[in-house]
Amino acid sequence: MNDRLIRGVFPEENIRFAACQAATLCNVAVSSHQADWVSGWLLSEALTCATLLSIDLTDGERLTLRWEYPGPLGSILADVDENAGVRGFTQRLRLMPEVATLAEAISGQGRIGVISSYPNREGRKGITQAIFRDVARDLAHFLSLSFQVETALVVGLIMPPEERIVLKAAVGLLLQPLPGCDPEYFDQVRQGVERADFREWLEASPHRPEEVVENLPVEGAPSYLDESTPSYHCHCTHAKVEAVLRMLEPEELLDMLTKDGEARVTCHFCAKNYAFSRPDLKNLLRQSQSGHA
Repeated sequence: MNDRLIRGVFPEENIRFAACQAATLCNVAVSSHQADWVSGWLLSEALTCATLLSIDLTDGERLTLRWEYPGPLGSILADVDENAGVRGFTQRLRLMPEVATLAEAISGQGRIGVISSYPNREGRKGITQAIFRDVARDLAHFLSLSFQVETALVVGLIMPPEERIVLKAAVGLLLQPLPGCDPEYFDQVRQGVERADFREWLEASPHRPEEVVENLPVEGAPSYLDESTPSYHCHCTHAKVEAVLRMLEPEELLDMLTKDGEARVTCHFCAKNYAFSRPDLKNLLRQSQSGHA
């Protein structure tokens, strides 16, 4: 099933929705990072949530989402742009056999922070407590409190606990009230999609985004507006990594040159390796010493 992101409204109830299938991009992330089942599951939840939030981004805007929990997992970072290009990683990628369940990985209440940015300026930002110990519900709680947008978020994954992790489905759903929506009615809908039996239905078999929307506890018919194709996309390049090295102090570059004769940098988001040879480091060192860093 191909990755898809759809957006629309329930015009009678004044509720807007976004729904996605993101298994392919989640598989790219899990495979690139060589994450185990626990870490891979939580990372996939975060990436699916980030995919849904792309529907509001315009003019080169990006969202950076960070979940921090007190358990062995530590933190999850996800990043999304207006074209539904997502990337992310967890602080710890290998948690098993130390941790056997998602609850053990998270352990307790944490916090979640979101920063919106544009090419030349910073946008909105905020931080709230992560009280539900659930990636999707904690993000919905953040949006409702910090960004003042009442939100329901649910993610359903099908991810067999095998040695070679392959997601068969990663379905996400976002619901938000529009002006004129009855707050009590929206709260009933939110409670319905947060029920355990709805999550179980999501994870029972792969579902198309339209099928998820049409099985919501909403009386009216949905109106579909548009569709896009999300993907796992990292913005790192050799030139960008070189720019980071150029900012180091001459002593640090000289230490790399003396001890290793080269530098190898791995991107946290996509696990791609960038190599810088002895001549590369010498050139960076000359630029740094001459004040051209």
